[in-house]
Amino acid sequence: MKTEDIRKRLNFRELGGYTAADGRKVNYGQFFRSGPLADLNDEEMAFVKTLGIRHVFDFRSEYEANEVPDPDIGAQYHLINAMVDGNGNQVQFDPKGIEEAAKDHANANDFIEKMYGSLPFCKAYKEMFEVIKAEQTPILFHCSAGKDRTGIAAVLILLMLGVDEKTALDDYELTNEYRRELIEKFFEKVAHIIGDNKELKQQMQAFEGVNRTSAEYSLKTIKARYADYGAFFEDVFGIDAEMRQKLQDQYLI
Repeated sequence: MKTEDIRKRLNFRELGGYTAADGRKVNYGQFFRSGPLADLNDEEMAFVKTLGIRHVFDFRSEYEANEVPDPDIGAQYHLINAMVDGNGNQVQFDPKGIEEAAKDHANANDFIEKMYGSLPFCKAYKEMFEVIKAEQTPILFHCSAGKDRTGIAAVLILLMLGVDEKTALDDYELTNEYRRELIEKFFEKVAHIIGDNKELKQQMQAFEGVNRTSAEYSLKTIKARYADYGAFFEDVFGIDAEMRQKLQDQYLI
């Protein structure tokens, strides 16, 4: 199977190979990120089943998951939405949901920024990190497009392992390469709205792709509350300095 095919269709990739601050690299075959697993064809499904995935984290809302259920890939399945509003209600944050919530494109940035500000502290990531702490990898995590909820989960894993911010954000932004065709089709659809407004085009890229500034805002909210990432990981995920070193020793080579 051509792995480039699954990457482009499902925004599918792993976190292995990134270099941490101490010069070691994230081990391959431990952390996989993806778009909707229901879109796997037979060949891709057979490939994914060879990866030895032990846990699948589905960060979609119950509505999204019921509309397009995950296939069984032989792993323990966790459906836990990473996006909730201030009242604890589930937010549908797939491309369709983002577009619906931000019909008034002038407010799109405010909506996305608000959601990204809450992501680093969500219950879903806490459950994911419990499995990582228990060394129950390989894991696969995904949402409806593998870009927003999935993207910030990947950023946090990389930061926990000692990978620098720029590299973690670069991985987040790779979504725009893998979803380029979908992004361009969306721009064609809304060309009459965007016109020659480059700033608006950049904002609306978030409907099918990502904007680096969104992930940067997530990190900004962490820094506003904590002195450093070490304090954040200890308070939110129960990963103190000793545990973090242990996990880096486990997952870096």
